[in-house]
Amino acid sequence: MTTPHHATDFLHDLRRRSATEGGVFWVDDGLLAVFEPHAARKVSGANWSDLVMHDRLTDLLRRRSSTPVRWTRVRGAWLTQLHRLATAEHNVRMLERMELTVGEVLGEDDVDLVMLAQEVAVRSLLPLALSGLTDREAAVVHEDLHQKLVRLIALEPVRGPWGRLLFTTVQVRAGLVVRRVLRQRASGRRPRELDLADPFVDLLPELGMDRALDVVTAVLTAIGGPPGAAAASVLYELVRQPEWTERLTEELAGADPERFFASPTRTAPVTHRFVKEVLRMWSPPLVLMRQARQAFDLGPATLKEGQGYLLSPHLIHRDGRNWQQPDTFDPDRFLPDAPHGPADKASYVPFGWAPKNCVGADLGTTQLMLLCYLMTTRYHLTVPDPDALTVAYRFAPVPQAFRGTLAQR
Repeated sequence: MTTPHHATDFLHDLRRRSATEGGVFWVDDGLLAVFEPHAARKVSGANWSDLVMHDRLTDLLRRRSSTPVRWTRVRGAWLTQLHRLATAEHNVRMLERMELTVGEVLGEDDVDLVMLAQEVAVRSLLPLALSGLTDREAAVVHEDLHQKLVRLIALEPVRGPWGRLLFTTVQVRAGLVVRRVLRQRASGRRPRELDLADPFVDLLPELGMDRALDVVTAVLTAIGGPPGAAAASVLYELVRQPEWTERLTEELAGADPERFFASPTRTAPVTHRFVKEVLRMWSPPLVLMRQARQAFDLGPATLKEGQGYLLSPHLIHRDGRNWQQPDTFDPDRFLPDAPHGPADKASYVPFGWAPKNCVGADLGTTQLMLLCYLMTTRYHLTVPDPDALTVAYRFAPVPQAFRGTLAQR
């Protein structure tokens, strides 16, 4: 695993080379950096347009092939369910889960705000991904997500056979929970739930249990890292930008709660711009590695089938060719016709590129706005020396020594 120091150096080197060599350049003989916005969109769109879910080990053992399932069918099921979840009622429930998590550390002298942000994200999102779990089942899934997070942000990788065995064992146990939930919902022994796993109960005959497990695991993995990293970045900017925190407090304290929970982005445009700017500057994950499924002529370079390439929303967001003053935090760049806004739509991609962009983009934005609501209307966050805070680049930007106290307003 790359250490945080080396990861930071690597990212800075990529940014320097992108500025001097152009947004498309070879990192080494077999790895192409694709940091030019339109090239990144072109490669992502074409590379995954016809993606299908392939046969799993069960099919090989049984010496038969399952019917191919297009990935767009899976995404369509997610999007339909997310539309049903995008209600004021579910937003209020998500806020309540966030508030309960924050309430556990109220009054403590030295709260690790990075880990608190991860807990807030996971606990608030888990019932939307997989609900109706027993306490024991939820603990198993939560431990799996925690282990994966620790591997992403730890200074040292998991070492030795016992460490790797423990990691694998936790993954297997979490997988068994998912299988049991899907199987029991399908048989009627467990009630159906309004969550992102439930559509695949009806698709079990077509997908098979292995592929259904992959789909649900993908959702669980998605909530166990990037959302918490984004939440930590929101807290980081709230303590470093007191003038913006004051603007958010004024807007959110005066917002009609019913309207806000029904449509946060429309009711609180200042807060929405704040969240968008946090995601521009600190979008997780920092770098994505992909493999070309076909050849691409990108002008400065030709990417052959099977070769690897890198994508980075973070570097596109910090490129002076796409943004004026890219290292300056200014949510007002998202005002209509702002001169320092994005060069075009391709320059702002915090949730990735179609057709594999994050289906939960709206949900993720709402969650971060709810976090702003909590931190400006119900709690007061204090950090000893905000100006001394630094950020390390790991799988995502991670504020260092980010500790403080939380008090009820």
